[in-house]
Amino acid sequence: MATVLCHEVSGGTFPVSPEALLFRPAVYGIFIENSQILLQKHPLTALWHPPGAILAENETLTQAVRHAFRRLTGMTPRVGVMLYVEDQYIMDSDRRAWQLSVVYYALERPSTAATISDSSKIEWVSLNELERSQMQFGYEAVQAGCLQLKL
Repeated sequence: MATVLCHEVSGGTFPVSPEALLFRPAVYGIFIENSQILLQKHPLTALWHPPGAILAENETLTQAVRHAFRRLTGMTPRVGVMLYVEDQYIMDSDRRAWQLSVVYYALERPSTAATISDSSKIEWVSLNELERSQMQFGYEAVQAGCLQLKL
């Protein structure tokens, strides 16, 4: 019987039958300025990941990423091109297995003079110093964002 490997945030891996998987779409934003990217730290692993959210019912991808970004930064970004799509298989703290279909969009500062509010939840990270081992997820999307901007 075929199985899917689901990953716990702590690093454990568990085989799960495909029929047992729950499904959720998620969206994250890649916001790059001045050779830096805006990232969040995962609360349990302290590894970086792009800001974003699992979609709420009746919410579009662009609505979800704009809402998530506004909650964290106080600024509503312009949503640019889709950069990357991936499936993640995770095991949550209640031992439920999930397939997350994750979409990453390029985000841009709106044309107004919007500023990003200071928050302990987000941080600008130098692209020159960012390594795959520092990322919880989203490294490939960050690389796609760099290619899009020709960095």
